[in-house]
Amino acid sequence: MKINLSIIIPVYNAKTTIENAISSINNQKLKKKDMKVEIILIVDDGKKYEYLIPKLKNWISVKIIKTNGIKTGPGNARNIGLKKANGKYIGYLDADDEWSKSYISKMYKLVNEYGVAFSPTKIYENGKEIYTFVGKEDGYLKLSDIGRVPCSFHPMILKKNIIEFKNIQSQDVYNAAYILAKKNKIKMVSDEYYRLNIQEKSVTRQSGFSHKINIAYKKYQIICKEDKVDKVGRQFALRRIHNNNYMEWNKENNGSYYNYLIHKIKKS
Repeated sequence: MKINLSIIIPVYNAKTTIENAISSINNQKLKKKDMKVEIILIVDDGKKYEYLIPKLKNWISVKIIKTNGIKTGPGNARNIGLKKANGKYIGYLDADDEWSKSYISKMYKLVNEYGVAFSPTKIYENGKEIYTFVGKEDGYLKLSDIGRVPCSFHPMILKKNIIEFKNIQSQDVYNAAYILAKKNKIKMVSDEYYRLNIQEKSVTRQSGFSHKINIAYKKYQIICKEDKVDKVGRQFALRRIHNNNYMEWNKENNGSYYNYLIHKIKKS
């Protein structure tokens, strides 16, 4: 049977989280019995992860592929995964995140109809739910939401419509923006979500992360200007403003970037 969906997971220092990520796929509620899914783990730290993979249901297979080095970056890892993927559709999951119980079935229905689908992003910090980010227009995601709500939105998308990832910080955000720029708006599932887990050791909590993100956003602005996609570049200009405001806010508040966003939303 042909593979319906390939799920690409870049893996770096993920021994404490990868089992939960894979289990969130393995525990999906699927009505369609002939669904075939492959999980592609792209290992970017040279470590072994085979022993951490739980027993998988018969509709799921797994590939473990090493990158061509150590810490080559999630953009490079995702591109390697795309080349190895056999599914008609591609889904993305980070090694420290999870999918809600019926994520695949609801997203798969939309992607079959429209060629691309998004879900809300629900933020958990140290295991506690803190906020759910959605598009401004109920049930849809637009390009303007990338600048308005500077978190990550992960698509499920027809493989032939995917562009190569940049090997720059936040390359998943750039790809999502590029996809959204081609359409007026894209349908979102309403009752399922991508669970983004923030831990003390998460990349977004590391010292200097905001400075690195600012540099990445500036690079995307330059790329967008060169490629004449100014409407995408404007979203990264807005994200830089959010990021700079966060750095000022964080001088007096010891909180994560998402704490700042929630604080800003509640004030508005």
